[in-house]
Amino acid sequence: MRRTSSYRLLQLSQELMAGARHFSHDLTRRFSRSHSHSRDEAHQQPSSGIESALAARAARRQRAQLDRTRSGAHRALRGLRFISSNKASNAWREVQANFDRLARDGYLSRSDFAECIGMTESKEFAVELFDTLSRRRQMKLDTISKEELREIWQQITDNSFDSRLQIFFDMVDKNADGRIGEAEVKEIIMLSASANKLSRLKEQAEEYAALIMEELDPEELGYIELWQLETLLLQKDTYVNYSQALSYTSQALSQNLALRKKGSIRKIGNSLIYYLEDNWKRLWVLALWIGIMAGLFTWKFIQYRERYVFKVMGYCVTTAKGAAETLKLNMAIILLPVCRNTITWLRNTRAARVLPFDDNINFHKTIAAAIVVGVILHAGNHLVCDFPRLIRSSEEMYAPLGIYFGETKPTYLALIKGVEGVTGIIMVVCMIIAFTLATRWFRRSLVKLPKPFDKLTGFNAFWYSHHLFAIVYVALIVHGQFLYLIRVWYRKSTWMYLAVPVCLYLGERILRFFRSGRTSESQMRQQEGCRTTCGVRDGFYNMDLRGDSSR
Repeated sequence: MRRTSSYRLLQLSQELMAGARHFSHDLTRRFSRSHSHSRDEAHQQPSSGIESALAARAARRQRAQLDRTRSGAHRALRGLRFISSNKASNAWREVQANFDRLARDGYLSRSDFAECIGMTESKEFAVELFDTLSRRRQMKLDTISKEELREIWQQITDNSFDSRLQIFFDMVDKNADGRIGEAEVKEIIMLSASANKLSRLKEQAEEYAALIMEELDPEELGYIELWQLETLLLQKDTYVNYSQALSYTSQALSQNLALRKKGSIRKIGNSLIYYLEDNWKRLWVLALWIGIMAGLFTWKFIQYRERYVFKVMGYCVTTAKGAAETLKLNMAIILLPVCRNTITWLRNTRAARVLPFDDNINFHKTIAAAIVVGVILHAGNHLVCDFPRLIRSSEEMYAPLGIYFGETKPTYLALIKGVEGVTGIIMVVCMIIAFTLATRWFRRSLVKLPKPFDKLTGFNAFWYSHHLFAIVYVALIVHGQFLYLIRVWYRKSTWMYLAVPVCLYLGERILRFFRSGRTSESQMRQQEGCRTTCGVRDGFYNMDLRGDSSR
């Protein structure tokens, strides 16, 4: 089954994060068990000074290099290969497309690097990766060109284990001396925990760093090197072979660090606490959003229950109007998460401390799901409930509603053919098309359709179908101005909800259009300049040749 390049890029970024997660899990598993020993034990061992310590470490390094050829080590190597070169080459096209979309004046900013390479779920990790690879070039960069991005991409997608491990090591070894101390080991753990949202590992980073140094630095030189981290990931038993007594010491230390197995209730409680710590930004925003929707629905529901129309149409009209109020809200705020320039600016403000701006696309999708529910409730209640009840009502019951629908009771077809009915149908049809083509099955070409319907799958179909929402918003504003049961203009509040978000979104689209035009014009000038320069040089060269021949 054919897959789009955007799906390959998503797979690639997930594998990159899986590699870091594998490293984090290794740290947790190995240093919460039995292979640790105390500094006191190390002091008791005979030592002949720094020379013997260095000699001992060199011997272990040689032993570890020999052990690396074992089959178990090879399996671990394969497990740490984050990205295959085949997938990387396929994904580069998507990275290029992201660069063209995110770049300003031909340069990609450091803050947009994560989104460009498909690591939006771990911006901190991606930014650290950006800084590390820039440091290799002995430069501190805030922006990069497409050529520089290509070089960085080639380093990221290098298939070798050594390159992978070297990148991770360099992310912490910021002074580039080839050594990392306990504080930097802690930073490795913190970075891995942050990249993979492992709050438990992040909390105990200091304890784990101490355990790692105890195991990897028995000579107490105060630092470890790249090969020791490599051995840690490959073969723990070849590096350290402590006695049974020391395993009891490690067990006691683990108990002191509260790493023992806990009861199921306590486990659930701790899991809940960690979940809240990791997701509190998302949770409070969702709670606020749901609370506002519930408040609007309840307010409009009660308002219509107090009106005469409730006696004729019952709870059908109250439910439809309550859902309509939530639709106004959601059709407004769904534009905010896709205002890319505004989101990028807000990420660098204090608001980022309490608002999860990196989850903007997920929030956009969540609002879309709420819109689907709102449309079903609103349109469904109108079409199958309150319209039929209005038509079947007696003349006496209908009479007070004549100011809204006319002296003669309308037919079902007349209600559908009205401005409100036609605009409603237009919106529903456009939404069905756009929402269907936006689902992952169509967007990622997981649905296999016969020709020519195969054009309805893939990213392009999703992108162009989303432009139907221009029609939806025009129809929504018209729909809101021709409501059957509201006559006073200031109670027709649809435009009030939409005014600011629509203006903000349109402003961003216009700005993006002019920026892309300016970038294209600049590129054309550069190409024209190149052709002119080449032409002048060619002409000069030909003239010289003619001069030489005449001699």
